[in-house]
Amino acid sequence: MEARASTNAKSVLDAVVHHGEMIDLSHALDAGMPVYPQHAPYTLSLHRRHGDPHAKPRIADSSFANEIIVMSAHTSTHIDALGHFSRCGHVHGGEPASDIETAKGLARLDVTDIGPIWRPATLFDIAGWRGVDALRPGEEITAADFEGCAARNALDLRPGDIALVRTGWARHWRDSSLFNGSQGGLPGPGRDGAQWLIDRGVSMVGSDTPAFEVIPSVGDSVHAMLLVDKAIHIIENLNLESLAEREARRFLFVGLPLRMVGATGSPLRPIAVL
Repeated sequence: MEARASTNAKSVLDAVVHHGEMIDLSHALDAGMPVYPQHAPYTLSLHRRHGDPHAKPRIADSSFANEIIVMSAHTSTHIDALGHFSRCGHVHGGEPASDIETAKGLARLDVTDIGPIWRPATLFDIAGWRGVDALRPGEEITAADFEGCAARNALDLRPGDIALVRTGWARHWRDSSLFNGSQGGLPGPGRDGAQWLIDRGVSMVGSDTPAFEVIPSVGDSVHAMLLVDKAIHIIENLNLESLAEREARRFLFVGLPLRMVGATGSPLRPIAVL
């Protein structure tokens, strides 16, 4: 089994990695970043400062500092667990959402179900394909957009790939009101755009907005289509600008969700290896 896993990993590397260049796809966590209004605000403060009284004598005049961090798992660049969303009160697999909710988080379908991510990914630079810096608030990405972008850029999306969607929204990272959709919504796939990705067998999807899907929603809930109906994880708040500048097409996507038992999502620091 280990030999087979090693062979599979090598075949993935050979297929999508050509230069070995690594590009960070995350945003930094800081007090000035946008946090979606439905999530807890982010705060970090020092719990202990250097030189604070210590119960035992310090060795060689050394000291330490540590902090308290309060945040939602859906802050900055992050990945959604399957239990993050429900449809008609039921989560993926048909179980009532209330049956998996406990005082300590989700009993099942939490973020610990997501293993290390090591998969080929394809970038759909929809903003670049349309010839704009960024899509407009509330602008829908349709199946025709994915088709057109794929044809023009000779994209090779294969079953099991991760599909990343660039809207250009990362350019608004420091404008919290605009970035969070308070000025007309968010760009992203609508129902038929999401179905186009599902029909091609994607394993995960991601985008540079805090919601992945178009807001206000058009038709069905894209989150429900992906997480509840098809067990396809969603990665949000990616920074895809450097990938677009390099005109990246298909590459290795690597990310390690935190193993937080009960959590509905996890902060993520993904990289693309070209």
